[in-house]
Amino acid sequence: MKSSTLILLLFAFAAVLAGLRFTFTTLRQAAAPPSPALAPSLADAPVRLYGRIEPRGREVPVGPLQPGRVIRILVQEGQTVATGQPLVELEADVERQAVAVADRRIAELETRLALLLDELARREPLPPLGTEPVQVYLQIPVRRVKELEAQLALVLDDLKRKEPLSRAGAVSDRDFTQAQLRAVQIRRQIETLRAEAERDFRQKMLQAEVIKRQIEMARAEAEQKRRELAQRTLLAPIAGLVYKLDLRLGEFLTPQDHERLLLGDPQRQVRLYVESFWYGGIQVGDRFTVRDAETLQRLGEGRAVEIAPYVGARGFRTEDSLERLDTKYGQAVLVLENASATPPLGKLVLAERAP
Repeated sequence: MKSSTLILLLFAFAAVLAGLRFTFTTLRQAAAPPSPALAPSLADAPVRLYGRIEPRGREVPVGPLQPGRVIRILVQEGQTVATGQPLVELEADVERQAVAVADRRIAELETRLALLLDELARREPLPPLGTEPVQVYLQIPVRRVKELEAQLALVLDDLKRKEPLSRAGAVSDRDFTQAQLRAVQIRRQIETLRAEAERDFRQKMLQAEVIKRQIEMARAEAEQKRRELAQRTLLAPIAGLVYKLDLRLGEFLTPQDHERLLLGDPQRQVRLYVESFWYGGIQVGDRFTVRDAETLQRLGEGRAVEIAPYVGARGFRTEDSLERLDTKYGQAVLVLENASATPPLGKLVLAERAP
């Protein structure tokens, strides 16, 4: 056999061996289970958090306790207001009428009380009867008792003069008996008038106390009506900025419309929503770059000042393909610093922290 043929055979044999070895190795590697990938390092990954612009300390909604029609708007969006400053007036004709009725009721009761107290102030002592102490009652019953006592004194004096004449037969028994009956009748009238005087005095004292309590209740009711009238004017609960005033004259405002009038601190902050796997990695004092979530324009920087101790769902979604929707979110408050522009309330922003 020629040497060239032998060399070719050896090369062919070596090529077959190399192919078999490659095939065997490839099949063995393909049959082996895949090795698990290394978990990404969160410490090395950039933090991207979404949030919304809100006033420092959050916004304060203002709404009515009872529905009503808007008749006056006293402020504008962007205006700074003081605590207690009127913002909006609602229709209050019914409440004003209720206050007027309550005031008239008080005036009526006070007039009745004044007349009754004037009558109670006109008192006189009633002469004692037997061993009873001197009592003070109203003038008219006392004077009637005194008149009857004067009549009784005359009748008794007449009896005293007629008694010896009756025994001597100078006066008929009929006249003497009638005088005695007249004295008994007057005594009974005096007793009745004394009882009526005491009863009338006590009744009027009780009436005065009842009217005083009615006046107190009427004043409390009038105060309640005034409070209801005052509630028809929406006042600023805090000093701050009017961020939102979505109201028009003549439209109906209900307690459910409290999001249409918002106040807050002029300084703004960002409420970030932190995915649960980032939650432990965000600390107070961390600094972030804040961007517009839609245009990615840089709005400024921020510093985390508060981490909420709870997690929950988030109230908005974004178009970010890297965002996870199957996780819970915590909250962190970011104070804006070196803001290049004043972002509007509710603006969606993206906060980025470099690793």
